[in-house]
Amino acid sequence: MGTFPRMALYDRDYMREGPPRFRPGIVRGISAFYVVLAINVVVFVLQFVFEIGCIRLPLTGEVYMPMGGVSVDELSRGHVWALFTYMFVHGNVLHFLVNMAMLWFIGRWVQERFGSRHFAMIYVLCGIMGAAAEMTVNGVVHGDTTTTLVGASASAFGLLMALAVVAPTEKITALFYFIIPVHLQLWSLAKGLFLAQLVLGLTGLLFNVLPEGFKIAYFAHLGGAVMGWFYARSLGYGDRPMTYASQWQPMDFQQQRKPAMARSRSRTVVDLENETVPLPPHRPQDPVTAYIEKEVDPLLDKMNQHGKDSLTADEQRKLEKASREVDRHRQGKAAQ
Repeated sequence: MGTFPRMALYDRDYMREGPPRFRPGIVRGISAFYVVLAINVVVFVLQFVFEIGCIRLPLTGEVYMPMGGVSVDELSRGHVWALFTYMFVHGNVLHFLVNMAMLWFIGRWVQERFGSRHFAMIYVLCGIMGAAAEMTVNGVVHGDTTTTLVGASASAFGLLMALAVVAPTEKITALFYFIIPVHLQLWSLAKGLFLAQLVLGLTGLLFNVLPEGFKIAYFAHLGGAVMGWFYARSLGYGDRPMTYASQWQPMDFQQQRKPAMARSRSRTVVDLENETVPLPPHRPQDPVTAYIEKEVDPLLDKMNQHGKDSLTADEQRKLEKASREVDRHRQGKAAQ
């Protein structure tokens, strides 16, 4: 298996150029979370209040179901956009309210922790994975290619699982049966809901004994949750990062590589196809970069190996201070 070099300073997330800064105003307050929420609300109002975008019974003209759902038959007709539209469409008022409540309480946290780009990616990818999981299970086991899937629940479960990976010990109050308040850690809540969906899904799949009201898209929820977990882990969150060398290399091997890497950096020439090329002269390191390499890099390595929760409060404050210093450094360079 190949080796992976230590992440360079300017490859760190906090050293990358951030998004453009907007002036205070209405544009600054618009985030992916509010856009997704608004689309869900607008689609629901159009379909259930104005009865626009609905499928009607051919004889009576009565509204049968909202358009935009996804099924194997829809995809086979080339309607690939249904994989995206279905996660903004809901079957009834209760379905809409439950999903929007989950999106409201969880989605704002995800927006705050991950930012707009990652929020949108989690929402869409979890929705697509949820639809794929549900259609695969129904198609393979029951041969069902016509049942239409609608709703944002797969995306909502993915958002919950991603947030639980980032802040597993964060306390949250859940309403058991929407009545009894229960205080749980996020990771405990996410695991409990995942196991409940798995048990109910397998029960309905293998024994077909669930009452009609319990026959919902459990495997869509599971698929969305798995994708949310994977997305957050692929960004480096959790106990053992999936994207850094420490995931595959034992610590003793990394310690052995450090002297060799140091000797490699001290050379004055490099050999490229038997041609000796002088390296550029050494440039003095600016104070901000030196401070980050000395004080912050060890904290990032610790976080990469053991997760964000392994940092003490002082260490987290040091990271926040470094972020502010880098911000001021960038602004100073931009002004020159």
